[in-house]
Formats: sequence, C-alpha cells, structure tokens
Amino acid sequence: MKKKLISVFMAAAVAVSAFAVPVAAEAEEQVTLTYWGWDSNYYEPLIEAYMESHPNVKIEATATEWGDMLTKVQQALASGSELPTIIPMDITLIGNWKKMGITENLLDYGLDTSVYNSALIEAATDADGNVIGLFENVCPAGIAYKRDLAKEYFGTDDPDELAEMFSSYDAYVEKGKEVAEKSDGSVFLFHSGQAVAEWLYFASDIANVSDDTINMTDKMTDVMSKLVELRDAGAVDSYQNGTAEANATYADDNHIFYPCPDWALTYYIESNDPDGSGNWGLIKAPSGYSHGGTAMGISSSASDEQKEAAYDFITWAVSSEEGATVAKDKAGYITQDSTIATDEFCKRSDEEFFGGQDISTLYYKDIASIISIATPSAFDNDIVSVRNDVAQQLMNDTSMTLEDAVSAAVEELGQLVTDETVTIK
Repeated sequence: MKKKLISVFMAAAVAVSAFAVPVAAEAEEQVTLTYWGWDSNYYEPLIEAYMESHPNVKIEATATEWGDMLTKVQQALASGSELPTIIPMDITLIGNWKKMGITENLLDYGLDTSVYNSALIEAATDADGNVIGLFENVCPAGIAYKRDLAKEYFGTDDPDELAEMFSSYDAYVEKGKEVAEKSDGSVFLFHSGQAVAEWLYFASDIANVSDDTINMTDKMTDVMSKLVELRDAGAVDSYQNGTAEANATYADDNHIFYPCPDWALTYYIESNDPDGSGNWGLIKAPSGYSHGGTAMGISSSASDEQKEAAYDFITWAVSSEEGATVAKDKAGYITQDSTIATDEFCKRSDEEFFGGQDISTLYYKDIASIISIATPSAFDNDIVSVRNDVAQQLMNDTSMTLEDAVSAAVEELGQLVTDETVTIK
C-alpha cells in the first residue's frame, strides 16, 4: 500500500511557530557519539558544523559502504561488539532495521511528527507504532533530459511541451521507436535498462509484500513489462547502471533521458557532465514517484547521555535552520521539515545548470505533492538485487521475454530469501 506525500510547500503554509528544536543538555564532560555512514558529502560537513556549535559533543564517523551497512551491523550484533550511536537507515533497508529492533523510539524523546512528511514518518514507523528514524530529506524524482538532443529529435526543448509529449509510458515507447529509426539505432532515450527498471520499481503501485506473501510475480510483471516494451522499441541502451562507462554517457550525444531524483542532479548529472551547464532540463515522470531517502536512528545500546545527544544531533540536522542549510548547501538535500522547507528555502542554486528552469518548484511543489512511497519490507534489498540482475539480463539477451524475466526473478529471489514464514508468489 502506498501513502501520498503531502507537498512540503502546502504543509509549510501552516504556521508551527511553537515548534522548537531541542537543545542539547549541558554536560560537564564531553559526550562522544559514533556514526557509520556512506554519504560523506552529507555527514562530514554536517558533523563538523554541529560540533562547532556544540563543543560538548564529539562525533566520530566511520566510512561504511552502503552495501556493507546491514552486514556490518549484523556482524557487530553476532560478535557482541559495539554498534554506532547514530545509525543511518536507507529506505530500501529500513524494513530490516524494524525487524532487528535495535533502535530507540524517537517519540520517547519528544519528536513532534506533525511538522514532518506523513508518508516518511509512516515509512519509519514499525508495527508497534515506534518511529525508529527521522528521514534526512524528501527525494522527489523526475526525468532529466538533454536539451540539444530533445530539440533535434522532438522539435522542442521546452519542459512544458516535453512533459505533455511524454505524459504516458506508451509515449516513451512510441518516441523511442522514432528516435531509433531517425538515428539508425545510434541514439537511445535511456542509457541503462537497470536505471529504467529502478525508476519503474519506485513508481510501481504494487506492494512488495502483502501479509506473508512476497508479490514478486505482480511486482516484476509491472516493472519488466514496461522495460521489455522500451527495449524492443530500441529506446534503451545496455549499459550497467552506475559504472564508469554508464556515467560517461551523461556527457555524450547518444542518450537523451535519465530518471532523476533530486539528489542525482549533483551526484550524477553535474558531476559527470560538468561542461553541460544550460543543456539540461527536467520533466515529471508519467507517475509521480520518490527515489531514495535515508533516516537516522539511535542505537538502543548507547548510554542515556549518548542517546539524548544523538537525538539532538538528528533533530538539529533535519529541523534547525543551521543543520538544514548545511545539508542543502553541501549535499543538495532539502529537509522534510515543513516549517523550514519554504519556497525560498527550497530554491536550488543550480537552476542555471538546467537552463534557468524553475526545477525547485517542479521538484518540491509539483512533484512532491503527488509522489507516494511503498510500505517498506524486510525483503526490499533482496528484491532490488534481483530486479537489477534481471533487468541486465533482459538487456544482454534481447530474446528474453517478459515471462522469462518474471520466472527468473521469482526463482532468483527464492534462492536469496530463506525465511520459511513467507511465500514467494
């Protein structure tokens, strides 16, 4: 089941002047906190700024790859070694953290959920009503495009005209055929089947899990059917998403569209096409969606003093002007706190890179008001892994059918999921 996200702009219209970020309790001695995380562009400047204004708190960060985070915590639990005080929890894995039960309920520390996005709070709430983490930002996603190629193949680079032209998945299929024919197969709408599958996965209305059943057939049919149509139309290239070769396509003349959450503007487009300023635009996807997001939680094994300081850091990072500004300026993250995320605050500094387009309003008002988030499950990471693998198989073997892909996905997931309390259907 999916929950609608309320636009941060709409929520900001309600005055919440009584809300105040808690101030760290005075401590005679310095409190030391630990943090494991993969996004140094976010946590390093944030921690530095916090410690500067909170000299009684020291935060020691350990760089941890995203893919290693869950395993690292599981190994620490198995060996009885110390967990970090502050635990970042990616939305794909937050269902696993709920199941592990190793984090504090932030409601016990006075968290005022009314100022935050209701769908993100719901995503971080476990079956017992405990809010185990606070999401750092909202991650609305659209489709980025290269203006010169759009003008050449579609006759316009105007975002409004392109949004109307590509208002359905079928439109991408038909235009993909046209581009393939016009370019003799040298130009594609998208660079990677995995990137397309990722977009379609987050935009899908099919729940991953219902009761004790993993809905793998329905989910993969929804995702892979569209990918197969696009592949067969000649609209998708076969690069493996995230590789150096795939990233180089951002600056080439052979790929037009890229599924693009707001954080990807900095991490992918601007970093991989530094000379492309002015040549990029952004439109809504046919179905509004959110891609990504990380919540910060507090380890239950920490001392009371550490827990209080950790809560202060987390709420400072998301719900203070100082913390939210550091996150915005250093990582391009827009806080989910509606009392801070005003029109003015959400104005991005990189709009000129996108031809002067008002991508801030598009992301944080137009798209944010219609996106939704699937209810997380403890099997999401395995499902995503299978999705990526099968998407690449489809691109490498053009004779692979939708039925083949769905069957392969169900079989592969069965090898990963050993929980006998669930059924893979």
